[in-house]
Amino acid sequence: MRFKTAAWICLTACLVCGIVAERAFAQETSTPEERAKWAVTTHQLEVSPFDESANKDADAAIQRIAEVRDLRVFLCMGVYSQFKALNYTYQQNILRQYMLASAAFQIENPNGADNLPACSLYAVESILKFYQAILAQKPDAKSQLLDDLLKKQKAGKLESTINKQCK
Repeated sequence: MRFKTAAWICLTACLVCGIVAERAFAQETSTPEERAKWAVTTHQLEVSPFDESANKDADAAIQRIAEVRDLRVFLCMGVYSQFKALNYTYQQNILRQYMLASAAFQIENPNGADNLPACSLYAVESILKFYQAILAQKPDAKSQLLDDLLKKQKAGKLESTINKQCK
């Protein structure tokens, strides 16, 4: 009788562990639908930075991106640290946009996903769109760093600036 009980407990434990492991693995990978939504959300914020629904989706995306193992957000520390040190009302939104855009780059460019300078340029360009959309609604929400990056972009020097910081 003890053997049957022990065998039953062992079998039940194995099944539970298998189910938990399967769920954990399923949660560690993103779905194509999730990745598509993350890219859409990134671009939505570039034109509507104050859209409540898009901001909620962005927060959820960042959380989920942190959980999955099939998508890694590459950060160029030379660029990211400038945004991290930024004293700006929307600094947290800028940092989130950088991470979302880095993920969107990888989603949209799977063959070049590990190209850090290209990924960083894409992220900074996304931030600049985001920033310009903020300024369209709140003209006083200026940032010297972001204004300088816009000037470099207009002068065709943004890519070389990013490349220097990401080597």
